[in-house]
Amino acid sequence: HRIDDREYPVQAGDLLLINYRSRHTVEPLENLRYADIMLQPGYVSETLRGTEDLLLLLQLQEFSDLSGQVRPENVLLHFDGEERQRLEFLIQWTKREQEANAPAGELIRHCALTMLLSLVFRKMSERPSGRMSVGDVLLSYIRRNAHRGLSVSEIARLCGYSPEHFSRVFRCRTGRSPSEYILQCRIDRAKELLSRTELPVETVLSECGFTNRTAFFRHFTAQVGQTPLQYRKHQN
Repeated sequence: HRIDDREYPVQAGDLLLINYRSRHTVEPLENLRYADIMLQPGYVSETLRGTEDLLLLLQLQEFSDLSGQVRPENVLLHFDGEERQRLEFLIQWTKREQEANAPAGELIRHCALTMLLSLVFRKMSERPSGRMSVGDVLLSYIRRNAHRGLSVSEIARLCGYSPEHFSRVFRCRTGRSPSEYILQCRIDRAKELLSRTELPVETVLSECGFTNRTAFFRHFTAQVGQTPLQYRKHQN
């Protein structure tokens, strides 16, 4: 998911809070299911009808205990274990009540929604912790961002590790170092651009995160067994 100019890699159990007026794009993964919950603050309280800022909900009496603790930057929240079960139960309960249209359904929906929002705001009050694991989601994130100068330190922060510990964990899980994997992703992107476009080599190396032509040719030749120009020629 990308909100405005920032990318958020998500995994099962994540909840991403997207406020009004934010630019939002999604690149879904096939092995994940997604649920979109669209909320109008005016549904929670008439005093907020027409409001386009979800965090103004914190002004309501129901959430007064959390109003001074919520960290607005905490928009990617992870729910696990019993906490996740409670959240999913409240979502499903609200959905069933909305579909059933039974007596007292409106009251039940409001109560369930208040509990749901309380869990979300309480989670937003916690200090953010890196908990992204070295798995398919992280590897996909690296592949999509390797060309922009992605560093091992930056990736390690996503997992809450020091660069040294992250490198050990990454090698244990994948059989290669993070730097080797990043380089491989850049070379793969270069191969794709060389075979599918007519871009000059200087543009290709820049698009793949390389800043030095000599280094690009050296790494490409070492991995592919051909220079970039030879590889392009043999693809035509």
